Amino acid sequence: MNLIPIQYYTLTYYTILLLIVSFTLLYTVSSSGWSSRDIYFNSISANLLFIFLLIFIGLRPRSYIFGDMGTYLHYFRDMQIDGRVTSQGDWGFYYFMLFLSKLVSGKVFIFILAILYIYAPYIAVKRLFPKYYFFAFLFIITSFSFFSYGTNGLRNGLATSFFILGISYTANNKMRWFWFLLAWSFHSSLVLPIFAYLLTRFITSNSLYFKIWFLSIVLSLTMGTFWENFFLNLGFGNSEKIAGYFRAKDLYNDSFSSTGFRWDFLLYSALPVYVAYYFIYKKKFKDKFYLRLVNIYLLVNAFWILVVRASFSNRFAYLSWFMMGLVIVYPFLKNIYWKDQYMRMAIVLFLYFSFTYFMNVII
Repeated sequence: MNLIPIQYYTLTYYTILLLIVSFTLLYTVSSSGWSSRDIYFNSISANLLFIFLLIFIGLRPRSYIFGDMGTYLHYFRDMQIDGRVTSQGDWGFYYFMLFLSKLVSGKVFIFILAILYIYAPYIAVKRLFPKYYFFAFLFIITSFSFFSYGTNGLRNGLATSFFILGISYTANNKMRWFWFLLAWSFHSSLVLPIFAYLLTRFITSNSLYFKIWFLSIVLSLTMGTFWENFFLNLGFGNSEKIAGYFRAKDLYNDSFSSTGFRWDFLLYSALPVYVAYYFIYKKKFKDKFYLRLVNIYLLVNAFWILVVRASFSNRFAYLSWFMMGLVIVYPFLKNIYWKDQYMRMAIVLFLYFSFTYFMNVII
């Protein structure tokens, strides 16, 4: 992909996605959404989208312009020379890196990570929506941070992709927990959504989790940085790196660094909350998998709201944001409520992606 100047690489990516989302919206205007033609459209479009992502993310230039990518390549080259793991944390990822360092080049290493990152959610949505997985896949990859965590926060991104694949095994506990444990071994922060998954097995009340989410806003507004210190004292930040996410100030000029309470990101987080509330309470959608998925999202996102003032709170935000696409699209693809439901879903997709495009391209 060196044909694209590196300074325009991200802009090109999001512009292509804008064209894909716009074309999808136009297609739904003249389509019922549930015919054999539409099923064929979903299959072909999903495969083409997967190939596009694999090429664009997997074959991107090797550069520090993508943040941590350069750091991981540096670690990879050290392993090729030394043949050992020096990091004490996230052992699954680093031993996987060590294994690959004996077999492939740095360029191939980055490509393999991209395959895993994209293929895991692709397989997950095929399992959950066998006939209409294109829309679900498109909702996931148009999320605000999907590109960033496929090119910069690689370990975290891979771990969340594994978690998505894990929850798709609704009737296979062994496979589900294999992917959960792999996710945790790649990035220890995944202990939070895994814990939420366990908790929602025993406490199932949707209304309770909605109340917790709204309460977290009040508590964050009224108690400021108390929650950062509270979670650190509980031992959540016993990892030096995690503690640094709470305490570091003004180290980098990114969207989250030291900017206080972020109303814009709260509103973004609220979109799946509104959609879930609407379908659960207004449309009486009672799918067991969906109810639990919503509870997990509400609980993990509430944690982020409490620590939203922390530098690099994006590291905690993404622990719920990677589920947003599924929370929004799931009821659209599992039940029919309107004649023009296909188009309504595409409109929601366009609005959802508009935030991503605005935050990554316009401002």
